[in-house]
Amino acid sequence: MAKKRVYELAKDLGLSNKEMVDWLRAHEYDVKSHSSSLEDDQALAVVEKFRGEKGSKVEAPKPSGSGVVLRRKKADTAAEHEHAAALAAQQSAEAPPRSVEVRKAESPPIPVPERKLEPHPAPTEVHPPAAIPAPPTPPPVLPPVAAEKPAVVAAARAERPPAAPKAELQAEPKSAAAQQPASAAPRPVEASRPPAPVSNVPVGVAKVAARPAPPPPPRPHVRPPPPKPSGPIVQGPGGVQSVQVTENLQARPSATRAVVLSRPLIPIARPAPRAPGGGGSFRPRPVGEVRELAVVSGGPGRGREFIDVTKDNKGGPGQRGKKGPRVEKTESLSKQDLVELARQRAYVPVRGHKKKSAKKGKQTEITEMSEHKKVIRIDETITVAELSQTMGVKSADLIRKLMANGKMVTQNQPIDFDTASVLALDSGWKVEKVGFELDEFIRETEDKPQDLVARPPVVTIMGHVDHGKTSLLDAIRKTNVAAGEAGGITQHIGAYSVDVIGSDGGEASITFLDTPGHEAFTAMRARGANVTDIAVLVVAADDGVMPQTVESINHAKAAEVTVVVAINKIDKPEAQPERIKQQLSEHGLISEEWGGDTMMIPVSARTGEGIEKLLEAILLQAEVMELKANPSKPATGTVIEAKLEKGRGPVATVLVQDGTLRVGDAIVTGIHHGRVRAMMNEHGEWVDDVPPGFPVEVLGLDGAPSAGDDLNVVEDEQAAAVVAEHRLKKQREKDLSKSNKLSIDDILAKGKKDEAKVLKIIVKADVHGSVEALKMALAKLSTPKVSVDVIHSAVGNVTESDVMLGAASKAMIVGFNVKPESKAAETAASQGVTLKQYDIIYEALDDVKLAMEGLLEAIIKEKVVGHAKVLQTFNVPKLGTIAGSSVTDGKITRTSMVRLLRDQKPILTGKIASLKRFKDDVREVDKGFECGIGIENFTDFQPGDVIEAYELETIRPSLT
Repeated sequence: MAKKRVYELAKDLGLSNKEMVDWLRAHEYDVKSHSSSLEDDQALAVVEKFRGEKGSKVEAPKPSGSGVVLRRKKADTAAEHEHAAALAAQQSAEAPPRSVEVRKAESPPIPVPERKLEPHPAPTEVHPPAAIPAPPTPPPVLPPVAAEKPAVVAAARAERPPAAPKAELQAEPKSAAAQQPASAAPRPVEASRPPAPVSNVPVGVAKVAARPAPPPPPRPHVRPPPPKPSGPIVQGPGGVQSVQVTENLQARPSATRAVVLSRPLIPIARPAPRAPGGGGSFRPRPVGEVRELAVVSGGPGRGREFIDVTKDNKGGPGQRGKKGPRVEKTESLSKQDLVELARQRAYVPVRGHKKKSAKKGKQTEITEMSEHKKVIRIDETITVAELSQTMGVKSADLIRKLMANGKMVTQNQPIDFDTASVLALDSGWKVEKVGFELDEFIRETEDKPQDLVARPPVVTIMGHVDHGKTSLLDAIRKTNVAAGEAGGITQHIGAYSVDVIGSDGGEASITFLDTPGHEAFTAMRARGANVTDIAVLVVAADDGVMPQTVESINHAKAAEVTVVVAINKIDKPEAQPERIKQQLSEHGLISEEWGGDTMMIPVSARTGEGIEKLLEAILLQAEVMELKANPSKPATGTVIEAKLEKGRGPVATVLVQDGTLRVGDAIVTGIHHGRVRAMMNEHGEWVDDVPPGFPVEVLGLDGAPSAGDDLNVVEDEQAAAVVAEHRLKKQREKDLSKSNKLSIDDILAKGKKDEAKVLKIIVKADVHGSVEALKMALAKLSTPKVSVDVIHSAVGNVTESDVMLGAASKAMIVGFNVKPESKAAETAASQGVTLKQYDIIYEALDDVKLAMEGLLEAIIKEKVVGHAKVLQTFNVPKLGTIAGSSVTDGKITRTSMVRLLRDQKPILTGKIASLKRFKDDVREVDKGFECGIGIENFTDFQPGDVIEAYELETIRPSLT
């Protein structure tokens, strides 16, 4: 079944697409737009229903557009034009004009050629239809025929004013009259003048002016038309088709008027309404816009149509386009108006069009945020995207500002608090730091005086390597720790507790921290100085103040701890204690004997001389400092060292500084947390609790913490996990937020670094401190030619994953005091990964230097050995041509490379095939002797040639 579109249906009914869609939706038809389809039966039902609502009885022919089509028959003779013009002039004088509102069509204009009227010499009377009697008319006065354009009728629309005898007429606008061409018929311009019974108009033109008229007979009652201004065309009297139009009884007060271009019509006088006060006078409606309607022929089988040509005539003949004048069909008129139009004439007023002011877009109200709300609360860092979203600005703008300040970041990269504050301040915001509330998990309690008890002092032994620090501690503890150290040097930081006899005769405890003296263990010495109460500086009496001695003094001063100097090895004959005191005074340590405040005690670790005095000095200094702690509160401490042992897991050596640490406590240190499963003292004994001031090894952490991290006891493991996770997140954000300002020098340095050789190393050690020491020592080995890059470092044995990483990155593995696992060693051998194990740091550094030199290309240098001059040539069977030569300088060796020179130009470079002296083969021939020389694959010797012998030397490259 065929379908019909809504816009086609609207075109048939003379409606706009929107009106048609609204009508269908109002009658519950499921349509979405003017492109929706309806079945044929539905479309037929819509047409019948629509016309039934409009009161239409006769089906109208389908118009070609949405405009109004008015058709009428064409007059046959010119007499009809003249008679109609005279009759229209007579009737217009008797009755006021009637208002009929005509709307402009919405459909596109249809160009129609203008119909010209030929002039006629004499008028002919035209009788109106028999159905409508015409009133008696005076004989018309006809002017000469001069116009060639369609007839023009000017109509004035009347109003019903209050009792006023005076009538007002409004002249036609100047613009309409001025735009008419000179050849056209003159436009009627109405002015206030006495009414004339007869109007002088050209043939084909009816000129009517509104004037006062006697009271007409009462007008018969006319049923009001439907509210819609459009409707079907109906058949009027006399066979003239008309269009049903809504009668606008209460028209707008704006003045209107219309001009109809057609054959002359017979005017019909209309009775004028009486004024309320009598008098018979009325006030005519002012003349407004004039609309010109042209009568043109229709298509085959169709009559003629009224076409609106107002705009084309206003533009004049010169304003027409290429396709002729633009015309518009009139919209629907009421049935009564069309009947009257067919009988005599029609006054078609046009509603005044007011120029609509352009709708101004509604301005968006911008709400300003109050100042107290422009606050951003962040933690340590915040990403650029989060900051831009909070402030309501584009992240690209923030990135542009950061780039201007030399920071290359992306929108997902975090920035620190200071940078975020600067960016927020530029946008009028404030930044508040509302970091993680650590106090909620780690509470600090105030110590009451009655809860404080004396604690043992923490003493750190510091000094240069091989000055006897560990030996002195062994003498105090009556042990032999130094014998167990690899190479006789300390490479770990050790914590020990020693019971001694105090000055009052009672027992007292002292906690000693033994730090390495090697230059690579700077971090260990600094860490020991930060947690200590008293620093014992050991200086060898036979060696003096050395670099690590000065470094230890600086660490002690930075930590603001008391320094006690132990001048060791005074038992040696070459010992000079006074020279040591003088050297120390240069660094700010002045002995008490010289009027200073530094206690300097001569001791001998081997003989035990002066050790008791040293212990007394330490205890005396501790009494002066009044070291006390509260053992009843949760423990706090510092991680001295950490390692990863097989079978025990992560083990941390902790110095308890305050409170009491017990088995089962939930602890957190750095980014690791756990519960204390077991504790062991330095003697290997298991303990259940540790008071303040004592060291202990703690088992139960989820990983090996970094040396120097603080240890805290929290309520439960959940709180410990929250704190550790927060610290891990903060550490990651800090690592990501590191962005250095790049300069040209940095870029050039990076380019040179890329050109240099790189030795990649994986470091594995037994404790965290050794890992730090190795990383720092290896980093110092880098040179402009070869740089060292530690790509991975960890605590524990060498695993198979370490070997796979080394194979992928082409790195060597350095193990310090650790052993590789069985599978790791096999994998390293199969993958060709270099795996080295060391227990002394000197050896590790020396081997790394050799590996760095191996990356450099060897330098090959040429060394001239001697020269020989060819005297004559000989042909020897199986050997070819032999050059009989005399050695002029140096010597010619059998293994030398030779170069043949002819006229001081090199001809050949090769190896010696044979070297003979007479018939014997020799290894070398010295200066002044003759010999026979044969060169491989060469026989073209000539007398006078010079044979130059040289050797290639390989020079080992240097890292500097």
